[in-house]
Amino acid sequence: MEKNKIQELTKNILHCLEENNVKKLREISEDNYPADIAEALEELENKYILIALRLFSTEISGEIFTFLDTEIQEEVVKQFSSKQIKELFEEIYTDDVVEILEEMPSNIAKKILRSASRESRMQINEILKYEEYSAGSIMNVEYTKLRMNWTVEKAIETIKAERDKTEEVYDFFVVDELNNLKGFVELKELFFSKPEQLVKDVMDDRIIYSYTKTDQEEVTEKFKKYDITTLPILNSQNKLVGIITVDDIIDVIEEEATEDIQKMAGISPTEDEYFKTSVWKMVRSRTLWLLILMLSATLTQIVIILFMKKYNIDTKVSSANGTWNITYIVTMLLMPLITVISGTSGNAASQTSTMVVRSLSLKEVEAKDFFKILWKELRVAFFVGLILILVNFIRMIVIYSVEYKGNINRQELWHTIATITIAMFLTLMVSKTLGVLLPIFAKKIKLDPAIMAAPLLTTLVDALATAIFFSVGLIFFMPQISV
Repeated sequence: MEKNKIQELTKNILHCLEENNVKKLREISEDNYPADIAEALEELENKYILIALRLFSTEISGEIFTFLDTEIQEEVVKQFSSKQIKELFEEIYTDDVVEILEEMPSNIAKKILRSASRESRMQINEILKYEEYSAGSIMNVEYTKLRMNWTVEKAIETIKAERDKTEEVYDFFVVDELNNLKGFVELKELFFSKPEQLVKDVMDDRIIYSYTKTDQEEVTEKFKKYDITTLPILNSQNKLVGIITVDDIIDVIEEEATEDIQKMAGISPTEDEYFKTSVWKMVRSRTLWLLILMLSATLTQIVIILFMKKYNIDTKVSSANGTWNITYIVTMLLMPLITVISGTSGNAASQTSTMVVRSLSLKEVEAKDFFKILWKELRVAFFVGLILILVNFIRMIVIYSVEYKGNINRQELWHTIATITIAMFLTLMVSKTLGVLLPIFAKKIKLDPAIMAAPLLTTLVDALATAIFFSVGLIFFMPQISV
């Protein structure tokens, strides 16, 4: 739903709550999608959200609850009684309940489990026992299965009777007396078949299935390859234990895509939304690859030094006071460090840009959040910068100790170390700022942030990093320039 319509929906809900018009409020809930109502509710204060969820029908409240922000879900569970929690979660499919539990603090998760019925707890535990990212961890254990020897009439009656526990599926799986999977039958096939026909005569025995231990990426590939909407899941004894529906796979595809994008940007994958990821967690997820990439730039630095020596740039002394001439300083000390400074700042900018672009596409952040995002990224840059300059300081001492055979007491060497230390910290701050600014600006002028940000960001960061580096160098090496 468009933003202005969501705002209008929010106003209507608020008006109903203030006027205590329960009838109108329930009409609104029935006339709109739960996802839209959840988005509208998130614009209100928590007290209004709690009242609305109590006034909506339990079925609709359960659907809305699954779309609410995790922090709001947590507040709802805190404020609801055990009876209200039980009623609410009975309207939510088990796989969704498990997903909610995994996002909650342990005390909130325990409250939900204590409030749940014995049957619900057993179903939840059935899913929780499987490894994360396996098919078993995302399957739904609430489903309707049919028997081979049933008539079509009985199959349809069973589907109708179990309507509440059946997700929006169009394929129903057929088992024998021992719960072995034998085939599947489409809903339309049942309705167009004669009532007295047996299910085994109308079913399709070309079965596509996965096991509980199968990685969810493999499950995703099966959905893509066979263009299916539901996949049966078997245990190690080949018994049918659950199903995975296409809506579950959409979530997996989104998670996998985000993970792949983060890895390509040199970020350790995290499942948390942008604003729910702490600064420290961001620092940890980004620092490792920046360190690896910075240290790998040492190879390029050494290559440049070796080739500069081939050009016979080895006249260091220019005057009686023993200072090195500026040509040597620029070519042998500063020039080899350009790749280190531009590479590190470019990678840092790419990390930020990737996270912002992805968060924009997932609607986790909006253009109006610019300053909030920038403040967070600058804090990340500060701590990442401290770690990088410390490691780089040690790296520079090691390189110069080897190159100058332990004689690193030269003023020019320490000035070079100071130059790259200060420049690296400053360029990290600038690159993070650009990494936020360009995607947000692209979004504002209605361009694709991913297309615009990447090439422009690389060019700007390289230019600014080089300018900052040599500007800092001017401060330290001005005496040599004046000679």
